[in-house]
Amino acid sequence: MAMIGPADGMGEESFEFMLCTPDWFASKMKGDIVEGRHYLFVKEFNYAQLERFVEDYCARYSASSWREVAERLGRLGKWEFEDYNEYRPPPVAW
Repeated sequence: MAMIGPADGMGEESFEFMLCTPDWFASKMKGDIVEGRHYLFVKEFNYAQLERFVEDYCARYSASSWREVAERLGRLGKWEFEDYNEYRPPPVAW
């Protein structure tokens, strides 16, 4: 999980991904085809290298709002608000 927030503001939100090696992934496959959204593949675990990768990935994106950036970062990891829809109560009929 990476905690990421706007560079010019306070706060951060979570982006969750599955980190795995190709060998681990192959051993867990159940079938010939597997969807791979929110997976990161590494030859071997190296925290510093992973941190640089995530930082570089984040640095590629800018937009007019945090939500736009977060939606793009959601391609890397599942954004905690990815499927969030603000609750709006139904209109009351009198």
